[in-house]
Amino acid sequence: VAMEWIGDRSLVYLTLTNELTVVDTVMMTLMEKLDFSGIRLVYAEFALSRTSSPSQVSDKEKTDPHVSTTFQNSIRSSEDRLLVLCQEEVKTVSIMGIQQRVATLEQDGEWLEALALALDHYESTVKSQEDRRRDPHGRRDLMNHPEFLSKIRKAEDEEWIAELLLRYLNLAVENAPEATLDPVPARKLSTSRQVGSKIDLAQSHFQMLAGVCIEFCIVTRRLDILFNDVYECFRSSGYTAVFLDVLEPYVLNDKLQYIAPVVMAQFIEHCKVTNDVSTVERCLLHMDVTIMDFDTILSLLRLNRMYSALIHVYTIGLDDYIS
Repeated sequence: VAMEWIGDRSLVYLTLTNELTVVDTVMMTLMEKLDFSGIRLVYAEFALSRTSSPSQVSDKEKTDPHVSTTFQNSIRSSEDRLLVLCQEEVKTVSIMGIQQRVATLEQDGEWLEALALALDHYESTVKSQEDRRRDPHGRRDLMNHPEFLSKIRKAEDEEWIAELLLRYLNLAVENAPEATLDPVPARKLSTSRQVGSKIDLAQSHFQMLAGVCIEFCIVTRRLDILFNDVYECFRSSGYTAVFLDVLEPYVLNDKLQYIAPVVMAQFIEHCKVTNDVSTVERCLLHMDVTIMDFDTILSLLRLNRMYSALIHVYTIGLDDYIS
């Protein structure tokens, strides 16, 4: 019943259900949907005849015409604002950029909502553009190796999205519950609940934090941050075991196919401590061994006598069936 442009790319329209919808016409994504049912807009009504010729209109139709309502004259755009004419006032609607919207959520303490909004923006803009540049024949490019990607200059969107995660991580660690006892691995958490509520609360907090950070870094393809800033934050806090335990399901579910050499060494050592070395071999079967640091991984597998994993790395990663 009303439609206007705001700026060069945002289209605003009002529906019959009194919903004001904002659409980004470049990315073809829904930006916002507002309920205008409580706003008394100025509107106009006009009758529509059922027939095209006035002589053919019956007496019944004259007394019961079709009435149509329009708000087109009540909504006008001015620069980057939308002016809405109400019955007692004029309201202004402004379009906030994605960084402004995320910053508002951040200031209100709604961190998870801010991270989710940033991920939605990443998938609809940065990731979609990268997918268009992908080789249609499926050929691999060594420049897509995680170690190479970490040294490539990032776009502005990628930078502020990563900084948002790090701010959340630092704040979550600073405000983490205190545990009176030493942290225990996440897989042993259920057997330690009788020890005390404080250790349960701290463990749960860092488990949740690890899951958010790992998921965020995988979606945004920022493994450099995951295995540097995020990993170091957990290590310095004394919750390396929690980080590694939460990391494991992402590998087994084929969401994460690469682990940095330093973290991989710590993961193997962690599995040895928990008497679960077979987990390393299961994880290697789900990882892309062709992009691993072969010198490091082979020496670790030999040292720990993981011969099944060693054979897998030689045959799949090195295409060596003789050694």
